[in-house]
Amino acid sequence: AYTQAIEDEFRAAGHEVVRHSIVPQSFAVKALKLHEPTYLKAVAKYHQEILMRERGQDYDWVFFLQCHFFSRDNLEEYRSTFAKARFTLYNWDSIRTHNYLPYRDLFDDIYTFDPQDAEVEKLRYLPLFCIRDFQGLRRGLASSPAVYVVGNVAAPARYLMVESFRKYCRHAAIPIQVFLKAGLLGHIKLRKAIPSMRGVSWRSIEHDRFLEMMKSSTATFDFANHSQVGMTMRVVENLCAGLKIITSNHHVLNKPFYSPDRIHLFNGTDFSGVKAFLEAPLADPDADFSEYHIQRFVRHLIEGTQHDRATARREAELQPERRDELAAMKTA
Repeated sequence: AYTQAIEDEFRAAGHEVVRHSIVPQSFAVKALKLHEPTYLKAVAKYHQEILMRERGQDYDWVFFLQCHFFSRDNLEEYRSTFAKARFTLYNWDSIRTHNYLPYRDLFDDIYTFDPQDAEVEKLRYLPLFCIRDFQGLRRGLASSPAVYVVGNVAAPARYLMVESFRKYCRHAAIPIQVFLKAGLLGHIKLRKAIPSMRGVSWRSIEHDRFLEMMKSSTATFDFANHSQVGMTMRVVENLCAGLKIITSNHHVLNKPFYSPDRIHLFNGTDFSGVKAFLEAPLADPDADFSEYHIQRFVRHLIEGTQHDRATARREAELQPERRDELAAMKTA
């Protein structure tokens, strides 16, 4: 849904768009993930097939959402084939998760959602976005406190955290809706670590069901990796939809939109302040946070601009050990 939404905004801005998934979507190829060398070979072949189909087209812009699935040789061939095109890369993972620095010279513009990576590597900072369907979704709706959780649970710790929060909500008489999803590798990892695992879907949530969960809730639960400085999609879209946010990401305290009536930070499995947080009214229920709308996101990409740099510096909160880690990765 997110890549389709970006494509729709490019078209609304007057662009003709041809979109390819960065990895094959067939189950047969996905199953090859169990043997990484075979999977990477299949992905490289897929990239060559795309190039053969598109060779001869006169594109003026080649836009990548992530690039770490590409081999260096294939990306170089794309660059030489579309030599007149502007090449742009956007990353919604940090460098420590997927190190794209070895590809840096093959792009004209590189954007990241991670303010620390942007500050250290002098990249363009662009936070994630809220699609149009969620913008102001709950404005004017009144209801009693209720929470929803939608997310990917590739790691056992994430599943266990959601289960702990679900148990808290039951004891506190807080209505909660949960939809969890994992891919093939995620299911294997979860089943091995937690034999009693239940309620994890193989498929992503349907868009209409997602909308209904948001409309019928007043808050969302976001369990983020503490190493992730950039805000998750869940935080941004619920912020713009008008919901409250319960999160474990302490970096949210540095964000310009942070306020204790809108965002509750929890540590470990201590959810003791959640009920009072849910019952307190929002100080500014009509705030729309338009800087995080997908329209603004795509405009930044088209115009080659970025989110406010001074804000990015404040958000970076860069510790010396993090700077050393990034420097070591760059050297490697």
